[in-house]
Amino acid sequence: MVRGPFLSCFLGYKLDKDEVNKGYMTEALKMGIDIAFNELKLHRIEANIMPKNEASLRIVKKLGFYEEGVAKKYLKINGKWEDHIHMVLLNEDIE
Repeated sequence: MVRGPFLSCFLGYKLDKDEVNKGYMTEALKMGIDIAFNELKLHRIEANIMPKNEASLRIVKKLGFYEEGVAKKYLKINGKWEDHIHMVLLNEDIE
């Protein structure tokens, strides 16, 4: 989380493979978004997701995130620099 003029946070999450497609992550992220925007008064939430992670992209899109672009070679995962899609959700109630 970054305060000051940025008022933003970076979103990260993980779910056990045996629990996917049960709605748990969507429900948890909805609650997290509510806390981030309504209690913490953040302006934006950012999520960087690998293009091949279709399930995560589906979830954040369902929750209203939009794509701001691609972060080339964003993180080194298993010894390889991986591109990530930069997804953002803005708190439209913050001026």
